[in-house]
Amino acid sequence: MNHKIIFSILILLFYTGMVQAETKPYWVLFTDRGAINVEKTLTAKKTSLDEPKARCRRARVMGINNIFDERDLPVNPEYSTTIKKIAGNLRTVTRYFNGVSVNMDEDALEMVKNLPFVRLVRPVAGYRGPLVPEKPGMLKPGTLEESESLLYGNSFSQVNMVGAIGLHNLGYLGEGITIAVLDSGFDNLEHAAFDSIRVSYKRDFVEGDDNPAGDDHGSKVLSIMTALDHKNMIGVAPYATYMLARTEIINPMDISSEEDYWVAGIEWADSLGADIVNSSLGYIEFEDRDDYTYEDMDGETAVTTIAADIAVEKGIVVVTSAGNEGNKEWHYITTPADGDSVLAVGSVDINGIISPSSSRGPTYDGRIKPDFVAQGRNVWMLNIVTQDSYEYSVSGGTSFAAPAVSGAVALLLEVNPSWKPADVRQALLDTASDMGIAGPDSLYGYGTIDALAASGLKIPEPPVAAFKANPPYPQPVSFKDINSKIFFPVDIPSEGTVSIKIFNFSGETVKTVENYYTTAGKKYDRLEAPNWDGTNFTGDDVAPGIYYYTIRLFGYNTYTGKIAVIR
Repeated sequence: MNHKIIFSILILLFYTGMVQAETKPYWVLFTDRGAINVEKTLTAKKTSLDEPKARCRRARVMGINNIFDERDLPVNPEYSTTIKKIAGNLRTVTRYFNGVSVNMDEDALEMVKNLPFVRLVRPVAGYRGPLVPEKPGMLKPGTLEESESLLYGNSFSQVNMVGAIGLHNLGYLGEGITIAVLDSGFDNLEHAAFDSIRVSYKRDFVEGDDNPAGDDHGSKVLSIMTALDHKNMIGVAPYATYMLARTEIINPMDISSEEDYWVAGIEWADSLGADIVNSSLGYIEFEDRDDYTYEDMDGETAVTTIAADIAVEKGIVVVTSAGNEGNKEWHYITTPADGDSVLAVGSVDINGIISPSSSRGPTYDGRIKPDFVAQGRNVWMLNIVTQDSYEYSVSGGTSFAAPAVSGAVALLLEVNPSWKPADVRQALLDTASDMGIAGPDSLYGYGTIDALAASGLKIPEPPVAAFKANPPYPQPVSFKDINSKIFFPVDIPSEGTVSIKIFNFSGETVKTVENYYTTAGKKYDRLEAPNWDGTNFTGDDVAPGIYYYTIRLFGYNTYTGKIAVIR
């Protein structure tokens, strides 16, 4: 190593031992990879990438002979060691950008700038402001009107808005697809929503360990995708595999999301075989230089934006929240949502009305952003306070809209495993439901997605001789008499079991009644029609009120309705 460099390091180490100066985070990018044989290293990299799944994903997108490039080469260890000796630390190392991020004071900064192998030194950007506009509150469950809502509970609308329920009914739940979630922490993974979660890898880039705790924001985001708790909450992709990365610092007094941890997180996800990256983070501000400007939202300036587009080149579908700046001075999307290959997601309420806080487009160079919108207001998610309860995010945010789209993308890749990120994007664009003014716009983008339509699959038509259920009688029903019953007249096209389920207003199953019939035909009268006697599973009389029912013959369509019970 150059003797002048070593001498400068020793002087600085002596100086920093005397005075503790203020440090700030910086990127330090290098001129080259050092004295390495590029061809030899790339060949070795083919057998050392962390997961075979990563190589398979890249081969599908980039071609079997082109799955590695110079951005996969390691950073020269001599360069990074020199920086560490000067600054006293390394925050992250980035192979995408060939450099490191470090905390440095002014003296170290000047020394690093003058090193012959340093190409660029620039501050690390952050975002200051809450991830959601307000603290989530509680709402009472809404009325259950669809048969599926009895199974999905209050998560029905958010799953249905992205067209995922049809694919669920066809058996597609995300099996075999890996989603990396970059967020601020994953507390309370013992929650009932995560009883069936599949986690392959975990990493905390802030603390440098494998325990990505921190706060509950990441857990809430995760629950929208992976929850599997029948009648309470079902996520969009509950059978997918998840990688959990904490890449953000949360402080109640000063929230700072730093882009170098995000870049480290997406490189980690790439090397371990992620198919999708979901991110609810954005970066627009700096500690000691001018912030990003709207002119920088061009898809080519911000570090996280460039990193996201590189990940897409390597076969990863990157889904990110558009930002929660719509009703603030900034107003526009945040990075990396400005990436031309990134799927940026805005927020709407259950009726499809844009959330005031949802960041607006277009990009500075005139591209449509956000790309799509999903439910981000009144989203049903886990409640961090207890192990088995749930809550609505009343104010919500784009953080809670993006994961529904990520989950839907997992279903699309399960149906179409050969698809590249560009194929996913085009299928979503071709089948999106326009919202707002006619055509794509800077509020709703191209509208809401429809995973079923985008997949190319069709819901099978019911058999020609369909099962038919007529309205039950009498209505309202009084169970004052011990022999009182409500009857469900049915037409059955074949022998089989007619199953009736009775639910209360909260979606809990009160009673299941099954009747097996050996012959087809009309089962209308009180001797043959299936019936319910007004009792629950334990044989006790139910309270008066409104109840819901489903009635089906296996292999045929399902009917739903309401029953008014009086006493």
